[in-house]
Amino acid sequence: MTQAHESDPKYKLKLFIAGNEHNSVQAINNIRDILDTRIKDRYKLEIVDILTDFQAAIDHGVLVTPMLIIVEPSPETTIVGTLSDAGKVKAALRL
Repeated sequence: MTQAHESDPKYKLKLFIAGNEHNSVQAINNIRDILDTRIKDRYKLEIVDILTDFQAAIDHGVLVTPMLIIVEPSPETTIVGTLSDAGKVKAALRL
């Protein structure tokens, strides 16, 4: 059994989506697959539907969806799209 060390980075992410649109569902599936495969138990993913929480989109400067904001570890990084390019997502996560 592998244990996470205190020095292992914890990941905090926010994924902004627009309802159950195809691109939104695809982004959710893609990011969950990457996170569960690479950093299971070391992340918190918050999914924000801008159709029900438009203020959150305004607060975070979301102009298009899907949009992933990697809040932690710093620096904050933003990725736009369905997150289908796993290599780019892993690079943004510094994995």
